[in-house]
Amino acid sequence: MVAPTPLGLIAGNGMLPYRIIENLNKSDRAVFALGILGEVADEVSGNMDAWVGIGQLQLARDLMQEAGVRDVVIVGGVQRPNLTTLELDDGGQWVVERALSQTQRGDNALLTHVLDYFEAQGFAIVSAVDLLSQVAPLRGLLTEAKMDPHWQDMARAVEIASHIGALDIGQAAIVARGIVLGVESVEGTDAMLARVGKLSEEVRGTPVARAGVLAKIPKPQQDRRIDLPALGPQTVAGAARAGLAGIVFEADGVLFEASDVCIKQANRAGLFLYGLTPEEL
Repeated sequence: MVAPTPLGLIAGNGMLPYRIIENLNKSDRAVFALGILGEVADEVSGNMDAWVGIGQLQLARDLMQEAGVRDVVIVGGVQRPNLTTLELDDGGQWVVERALSQTQRGDNALLTHVLDYFEAQGFAIVSAVDLLSQVAPLRGLLTEAKMDPHWQDMARAVEIASHIGALDIGQAAIVARGIVLGVESVEGTDAMLARVGKLSEEVRGTPVARAGVLAKIPKPQQDRRIDLPALGPQTVAGAARAGLAGIVFEADGVLFEASDVCIKQANRAGLFLYGLTPEEL
């Protein structure tokens, strides 16, 4: 029996790259991990086989081809670079030229060109969702805290997140008592939660009287093989500090970093986690 070729993993920040490596190590699939310089968490860096700069797509191609990689997964966040000053090799230049030629230059537009580049080089793109095993169904209410009193805020937050996603702005929004407290842009979810946590307690919730819902929803036009919304313990902790009542997300439309840990953490803090089905969106 012929052994499968190594899976190429291009890793950004967070613990999701490690979760994928951990899962694949339990199987017969070898991994060739490429870390993006300046992005990979210290806890994950020891698992990297090689390193590339964020603008070095041709180098990434060459290293993966030398390792026998045919399938590639790209996972983990990156800080959005300044495309006009980024150091580029020929592959990076290929992507940036196409991105700068478009009027819309959000993350989804840029990442679509990244996928196009690697597919043009003969690689097949694999979704991170297919490589992350979940320990619990991610549909419906996953926690002990009830969400019924917060249904209107949830619906409004989902609506706002869907609208900004369609404009390729972000993937998350926060609504409390009918008021939009935050929408995600290039700063990311954690920074948005920190900002909301600094607002007056008159408009947001508190650990004693929780209010407000964070919605994380994929962009309608998004290629779901890359850049799905991520939800992990750090997100739950940020929502708890901001006094929110809960987090709602599209079932099977987010990358969970240790879903069992997130559920336990939310229960301790008194937050709800709710996975929306397609019929509820």
